[in-house]
Parts: sequence; structure tokens; C-alpha cells
Amino acid sequence: MGSVMCMTGLAQTGTGGLLEQLSPFLDDALINELLPRPRGPGRPRSFSSAQLFRVLLLSLLTPAHSFNLLVNLLPENRAWRRFALLPNRRVLPDSKMLHQFRTRLDLCWLRRVNRQLLGPLLEGLEPGRPTLVIVDSTDLPAPVNSFKKTLLFSRRGMRP
Repeated sequence: MGSVMCMTGLAQTGTGGLLEQLSPFLDDALINELLPRPRGPGRPRSFSSAQLFRVLLLSLLTPAHSFNLLVNLLPENRAWRRFALLPNRRVLPDSKMLHQFRTRLDLCWLRRVNRQLLGPLLEGLEPGRPTLVIVDSTDLPAPVNSFKKTLLFSRRGMRP
């Protein structure tokens, strides 16, 4: 299978070639260990955490940026199913499963997976080479509760 290569050596975003290049960097055993399948009542889970995590990554790595669109396109894209370790086109996760799995992801878990993914990349860098840092604002608190309507009305003595 040929892939379109860009200057950095990675295949073009959304192609099967890119998914093949990125797949070996994911440690499925670590993902399954960090986030085991939930136990208890309910329908049995037929997908591992690694499989569901890989499907979530497809929403970032392909043009299908919504779970509903991804679930609709997944049966027709063999490269996507191969990346997600889904054995056939009949047994696939639905959008509800993906949303439920996403709610189980917390920041500490994502940081551990990110650290594992960055390891091979950082090992190849020269220590003396100048670098650029981009600040990630996900740890900063968002001021979402400071201007609620109920607070505004209650200060004026009015009902919402």
C-alpha cells in the first residue's frame, strides 16, 4: 500500500500509511493495564480499552471528527479498523460506547499515556539543541462559574 509522504517522513494525515506508522508507538498492554474494562452489571464489554482508545484517536487522525461520523465510516475503512485492532466490519463500537469510554479518561491517565508516547521521540533529540515550548492551558481553571445568571439576578434581588 503506497502512502503520500511529507517532508518530515510521516504519511499524510488521514491516510492508512500514517496509521501504520503510528500504530507501533501505542503500547496496548499499558493502556489496558492503566484502564481495565469495567466490571459489574450491564451488557458485557466486547472491546478492550486499547481498542476503544485507538478508535478515539481515529477521530483526531482522520477527517471523521465526530463519533457518529466515525462509527458510520468505520465499516468501510479497513485501514482504520486495522489501526483500531478491530477484527471485522460487523462487530464495531457504537458512539455511545465511545462517549462512555471517553468519560472514563482522566488527566492523570492521559498524561501517563502521553509520557509513554513521547519517550521514543525525546530519546532521539540532541540535548544541546534549542527547543520551543508551547504552554498547554488544560491545567488552568476556567472561569465558567463567575458570571452565572443566577448570581447576577440574586445580587440585584431579582429572581432568575
